[in-house]
Amino acid sequence: MSRRLLLAALLLLPSGAYAEDLPVAVYRERLVAIDARLQSGDWVGARTAARDLLDDKVVDGRDVLAPDLSVLRPLAEAPTARAARSAGARVARLAAALAAAAPARPAPADEKLLAEVRARQALAELPEGGALPQKNTGLLEALADFLRPFAEWVEATWEKLMEWLARLWPDAPDKPVFLGLDVPSLVTILVVVLAAIALWLGVRAIRNRRRRAPAAPAAATPPPPAADEDPLSRGANEWERYGAELAAAGRFREAIRAWYHAVLVTLFRRGALHFRKGRTNWEYVAALAPGYEWRPRFIELTRHFEREWYGRDRSTAESFQEAEDMARSLLADFVEAA
Repeated sequence: MSRRLLLAALLLLPSGAYAEDLPVAVYRERLVAIDARLQSGDWVGARTAARDLLDDKVVDGRDVLAPDLSVLRPLAEAPTARAARSAGARVARLAAALAAAAPARPAPADEKLLAEVRARQALAELPEGGALPQKNTGLLEALADFLRPFAEWVEATWEKLMEWLARLWPDAPDKPVFLGLDVPSLVTILVVVLAAIALWLGVRAIRNRRRRAPAAPAAATPPPPAADEDPLSRGANEWERYGAELAAAGRFREAIRAWYHAVLVTLFRRGALHFRKGRTNWEYVAALAPGYEWRPRFIELTRHFEREWYGRDRSTAESFQEAEDMARSLLADFVEAA
């Protein structure tokens, strides 16, 4: 009876009671194990392992950081095997990025992975004027990419419905179908119909807005705070001036981010990196060619920014000065190389 009571008490403990402080190497080993489960087809075990990592902490020296929830949470909440495999691709890239950021020389397997990533993400040189090249995709392809998550959700829901109907008639020779169509065909038809309805509603809303009286022009307002999260919202020189203004106001943590964005924008304009929405900083490190002499210093600046932005509520003037010195040194090297 005492053992049963102890087991019940343990089950009632909150999930945070099982949290662990994991070194960076152990954290990467857990990510590699999750990827191995996905490769072997055990997506349920991979999802469980991802859930276990959500409450853990990553120890980097004297700093205690949170795990990358933007990578782990989609896998931990994946409803189907397809969604788990889709989310697991970022887990593999994060593990490779952590290996590339380690001070020791990466293993040959990591070098091979980095070479494959660079080959897939190779960019042409930027044209004069600093405009970033944009991929020319058609309207249908862009619409398909936009509706793909919804289509996957509809397909997963339909599969669950079919399984439920199959359990109602276990002795039936064939699984129940709807109008003789398979699941992909039904999902395609449903998505097209819903997209047509959404397009019709959008056109109707635009027409109704045009019928209304035009509103008075609003006064010019400064960029919203969300613009600070987008490196491309400003040029490199503008980020430098903005960082100086933030530091003068005592907002050292945001000033460190401004200087880091100045370095990122310069790398985008040089063609050394390719901007992609949703990509993490360590994924940028993994995509950076190892032949650059300044690559170790960029890794150190990335580690410093991650520690100050995600590991602390506020930064000191000394931390900002260190980040500014590293960023200025990198920017000076970029000017000399150009």
